[in-house]
Amino acid sequence: MKKSMLMVFVMGLALLLTFCEKEAEVSPERLQVLVDTLALELEYDVWMDFSYEISKNYPEEYASGMAMVRSAERAIMERDEERFNKIFKLLKNYPENGALEITDQIAFGNRLAWIMSDQMLLLNEAPAVIEFTIAKFKAEEEGLKWRDELGAMIFDTQANIYEKQNETEKALEAYTLALGYLEQPETLLRRGLIYEAQENFAGALEDYIAALQLSPGRAEINTKVVEMYAKLNPEADSRSFMKELHTSLDERRREEVLSEMFDIEAPEFQLTDFNGRSLNNANMLGKVVFVDFWATWCNPCRRELPEFQAFYDLYKKDPRVVFVAASTDQEKQKVQPYIDEMKFTFPVAFAEDTATKFGVEGIPSLFIIGPQGKIRYKIVGFDPDKDFVREMTWRLESLLDS
Repeated sequence: MKKSMLMVFVMGLALLLTFCEKEAEVSPERLQVLVDTLALELEYDVWMDFSYEISKNYPEEYASGMAMVRSAERAIMERDEERFNKIFKLLKNYPENGALEITDQIAFGNRLAWIMSDQMLLLNEAPAVIEFTIAKFKAEEEGLKWRDELGAMIFDTQANIYEKQNETEKALEAYTLALGYLEQPETLLRRGLIYEAQENFAGALEDYIAALQLSPGRAEINTKVVEMYAKLNPEADSRSFMKELHTSLDERRREEVLSEMFDIEAPEFQLTDFNGRSLNNANMLGKVVFVDFWATWCNPCRRELPEFQAFYDLYKKDPRVVFVAASTDQEKQKVQPYIDEMKFTFPVAFAEDTATKFGVEGIPSLFIIGPQGKIRYKIVGFDPDKDFVREMTWRLESLLDS
C-alpha cells in the first residue's frame, strides 16, 4: 500500500533528525543512500521541501549538494518557477565550506541553463542562470581545474540561449568565446550554420572545415563542407576537393598526434592479467606496451573499450606489442562478467596500486610505453570524434620505427 504524504514526510523528517542528533553514526555514504531513496519515494511537493531543507542546512555534505541540483532539475521539468528560484538561490549563496567544489558549481549551473534552453523549459530564467555561472567562472578562472573545458561549455550554452532568443549577433560572439577556450566540432558546426544563414559562405566553410578536422568521419559535417564549397566554387569538382582535403587533414592530424610524445621514465609496476601472465618493467623492455586504465562504471570507458578491442585485434599476434586493460574497479566481482558480456578478448588485470604509480587522475587513461621503458604517449578520456584505431596505429608505428 502506498504511504500517505504525511507518513513519508514524517519518515524523511525522522531521518533528518537522526542525522542531526547522531551525526557520527551516519556516514556520507549512508546519507547519500537515504537521500536517493527519498527522492524515489517522496511525492514531488514533499521531496522538494525536504531536499531544500537538507541542502540549506547541510552544505558540507556532498549528498545534500546533489539533492540541491536534483531538485532544481525537477523544478525545471515541472515548470515550477517559484521553487526553482528558491533552490537556485542556495546555489548562488553556496558557502565556502560546502562539499561542492567550484568546478562542480560551475558545471551544475551550466547544466541547469542547458536543460532550460535545450528543453525550452523556464527559458526566461536561463539567462540569469548562465550569467551567474559565467560570473563565477570568470571570478575563479585563473588556475581553475578544467578551465578550457568549462569555458567552452558555459559560453556554448550561452550561445544556445541567445539563439533561442533570436539574438544572432550575441550568439556568434558567445560561440567565438567558447571556441577561444576549446575548439569542438559541434560548436564550430553551429557557428557555421549562423554564418551560412547570413550568407557568409566563406566563414561557414572555414568553420565546417575546422569541424571536419576534429571529426573527419561525421557525415553531416562532410555534407556541409561540400555544400559551401559548391556555393563558392560552382564550376569546381567537389569530389576532387574533398579527397585532397581529407588527405591534407589526415596529414595534419597525424603530425598533431605524433607531436604529443613524452619522454618520461615509466614507474616500477607489476600487473598480473587474468590469465596469470606477469607484466612488469623488466619483461616488457623492447616492446611497445599499451596500458589502459578503466572501470565498469565509467561511461567513456565503455565507449572506448570496443575501440581498444578493435585495435588489439589488429596487433594481437605481433610479439613486439603488449596490451593490458587495467581495471580500477573497487567492486572487482563486476569486472569478469562485464568482460564476458562484451566478448572482449584483450588481456585484463586489476590495477591495484599501478594507477597511483602512473598518476592516473581520470579514466579512461591510456599510457603507451616505448621499447626503452619510457612513457611516450598519454591519452586521457575518450573522444568519439577521433579515429581511435587510426591514431593509435600512428603512435604505435612511430615507436616501432624508432
